[in-house]
Amino acid sequence: MRHEIKYLIPNREREHLRRFIAEYTMRDPHAGAGGIYTVRSIYLDTSRGAHYSAKMEGVRQRMKARIRGYDQTAAEDVVSLELKRKTGATAWKRRAHLELHRIAPWLRGHLETSEFDDPDAARTFKYFVLRHNLKPAVLVVYEREAFEGLHDPTLRITFDTGLRGRFTAHVERLPAIAPVSVFDNHFILEVKYNHHFPAWVKPVLARLGSQRKALSKYTLTMDACARATHGRRASFAGGRELRPGLMQSSV
Repeated sequence: MRHEIKYLIPNREREHLRRFIAEYTMRDPHAGAGGIYTVRSIYLDTSRGAHYSAKMEGVRQRMKARIRGYDQTAAEDVVSLELKRKTGATAWKRRAHLELHRIAPWLRGHLETSEFDDPDAARTFKYFVLRHNLKPAVLVVYEREAFEGLHDPTLRITFDTGLRGRFTAHVERLPAIAPVSVFDNHFILEVKYNHHFPAWVKPVLARLGSQRKALSKYTLTMDACARATHGRRASFAGGRELRPGLMQSSV
């Protein structure tokens, strides 16, 4: 189990925070040159937006399914199929990996689950998707700068900037263009740890006046896309979607 605490921080404070945490962290060694990479996720939901509603209504125990790739994700690239359960700020996650273009055939039953690196995790993901008749809802994109704890190997701190997205009806594409911006002047600071929140983070958060927030990139992006398209936040009233065609294509 992991604890995940999020804060909304003004962009102007990013360099200050970067310098402050340098004494306690190192850059994610898997992030590549520059330490920043693009995260692209397709979130799945029911036609009535059950996962969206659970978050907006403050349901304490929630599940969500997403397909995640990184940087410029091509059809033949390996992506993660992730099933995430949250109880408050505590998260549990399972992942399986497969090439992006093979996911739709697998969900339709045309590919064996043994093709995955973790068949059991893949079976759990597929059962959840089919049991709840989940369909692709929205593409969420942002740039991530990640750091790992020097003294606590379970600690991970991320700066997620440029949050943006677009409605999507496809599981087989992680498009490069995501035209709707969610935040222009802020980024999401996320602190993830297994046991204890790092005490050294508290003074800088207090100076910034930052309070922990229940920030869901999925619901934030859904609302931003709905406002850009229809002038109001997302709504699934009566099982009808705000945007035409969103849930019409089969996974």
